[in-house]
Amino acid sequence: MPDEVLRAMHRPAVDIYAGPLLALTDSLLADLRRIFRTEGRSYIYIANGHGAWEAALTNVLCKGDKVLVLESGRFALGWGNAAAFLGAEVEVLKGDWCRAVRPSEVEARLREDKAGTIKAILVAHIDTSSGVVNDIEAIGKAIKAAGHDALFMVDAVASLGCVPFEMDAWGVDVAMSGSQKGLMTPPGLAFVAAGARARTPISTVSRCCINEPGKADCSSAREKRRPRSPGPTSSPSPALSPAISATC
Repeated sequence: MPDEVLRAMHRPAVDIYAGPLLALTDSLLADLRRIFRTEGRSYIYIANGHGAWEAALTNVLCKGDKVLVLESGRFALGWGNAAAFLGAEVEVLKGDWCRAVRPSEVEARLREDKAGTIKAILVAHIDTSSGVVNDIEAIGKAIKAAGHDALFMVDAVASLGCVPFEMDAWGVDVAMSGSQKGLMTPPGLAFVAAGARARTPISTVSRCCINEPGKADCSSAREKRRPRSPGPTSSPSPALSPAISATC
């Protein structure tokens, strides 16, 4: 861990809802958009990668939505398990932990889904359980070639800050990451970036949020969860926020 990060954490606690920490959070949100390479919105949570998984899923999917998980290791499957726990229908596109996801197989499966039942595609950019590095750009092109409308969602925990990641250019709708790998900061912060398609208001598609079962329209509930602007989605961390700022 860089000395600059360690020094940034060695400071007195401050008011988490006013003054310098709010200003720092503002700058971090902008920095994260730059790192994710997106014109969309970025969000900060006090959580680990599993928390970012849940935040990404619960804000774009509905109970009963079908997701396609691209198998390449334990973490890709783990995100699918999280989706199933939250009420999604999960299909796994079988893969091999010794190789990357094949974009041609993704395109073929999406072409078969003529009814558009698949609402999201989940993949890990780098799955540390297997060492597989997936070609996110090529998968994005395969989704586009299939003419499918599913959201493209990427776990970038092990890749952001380590290898090139071009969220908008590669057609990624939702990406998530954490503080503890490429961003060289202790665990404890989770990040989500969402493009325009992922932020379509729930009310316009007549669906309900995955964590609001039984409601025909949860746009009002979603508004209540929407982060203040400016501001984080939860209480900012007085120690980790300055640390992550030192690496951005």
